[in-house]
Amino acid sequence: MTQAARYDPAVFAASALDPARLRLLPGAHPPRLTVCLPHLQRDHVFGGLASVLELARFLAPHYPSVRFVSLTPLPGAAERLDPAPFVRRPGDPPPEVASVHDDAPLAVHGGDIFLCTFWRAVPVWEAFSELLRQAGRPANPFYYFIQDWEPGFYPMSLDHMLAEATYGHGEACTAVINSVELARFLTKKRYALGKAVAVRPSLNPVLAAALAGMGRRLPPRAADRLNILVYGRPGHHRNCFPAALACLWAWLAAFRQAYALPVTLVSAGTLHEDVAFPDDTTLVSRGMLSLPEYAATLLQSHVGLSFMASPHPSYPPLEMASFGLEVVTNAYPCKDLAAGHPSIRNAPMHRPAQAAAVLDQAVKAAFRDAGRARQALLPQSLSPEGWQENFRRAGIPLLAPAV
Repeated sequence: MTQAARYDPAVFAASALDPARLRLLPGAHPPRLTVCLPHLQRDHVFGGLASVLELARFLAPHYPSVRFVSLTPLPGAAERLDPAPFVRRPGDPPPEVASVHDDAPLAVHGGDIFLCTFWRAVPVWEAFSELLRQAGRPANPFYYFIQDWEPGFYPMSLDHMLAEATYGHGEACTAVINSVELARFLTKKRYALGKAVAVRPSLNPVLAAALAGMGRRLPPRAADRLNILVYGRPGHHRNCFPAALACLWAWLAAFRQAYALPVTLVSAGTLHEDVAFPDDTTLVSRGMLSLPEYAATLLQSHVGLSFMASPHPSYPPLEMASFGLEVVTNAYPCKDLAAGHPSIRNAPMHRPAQAAAVLDQAVKAAFRDAGRARQALLPQSLSPEGWQENFRRAGIPLLAPAV
């Protein structure tokens, strides 16, 4: 085999979607909201996917029908997400569910309005638009729910460029950007996003209900021990897990001996091997917690440590601050969470000794407040309202098929 023969053009083609994977139905059809999701696994609906479903629920009443399309094979019925509770109105049929990985091509029609929920969904709209063009029809506009700067997920590479290219569809694109910080970043990049609106994210409903159930009054933290909660996710490079470990190691070496009390280090988010530090302190991994477990862990913790190499404010620092933790995170271009909450501190995560000093400031602040109840305070990056009100206030334009 020659060297050139090892490079299969299909590798590149797989990054797009062959229009032949779609089948354009003839004739006129009423508008239909087609929501493109990475998957329909019922047990993996949290964070970004939960927000997507909230946007689908907001848009759905404006369309005669709704369809959910998975970019991965559909799971079995027992494991499959039922989207009906998010979008169904009384008397409406359940939303259709389909996958681009079905044996038969995915049927589309001229009334389809796509909601693309991450960058790999945009090529489905592009293939749909190509079919419309071949039929002598203009492309339909689409919604693009942008929840992070996804080109940054990849090193400088083909995927980086392909992800960035999804921001170049101009007036065909109505971008709904999840966070003011991310919207500022994308604006500075001068992407051709056409219409763009920014929404402030909401606290997860389970966490919000936990705060409301306490009258938003946080119980006292224990004063005889120190609990540090770490959110790092080793498999996600943007969460900078090695920087969190280096910060903890430097803090243990330089500051731990000043505190004559037990120290507990807990990692949540992704299950990994426990990490033993030279002083015999261990970072214990608890993996993905249920939301009630997560709320309980937040209420038992004093300090939160969560880095994120992204212009989008990740949820953990915001959730930690909302539950009264002293939080150590980092700034990024167009993002400064510390400016929006008195308990959030930015640390230079690439300099462990300096980051450890910031962590120690957070520890001292936590013990100044230990033993007394406090009122919960949401960071400015979070909306005090629910998602539906956030979308309503954003003024998202209603898209219709092109004529």
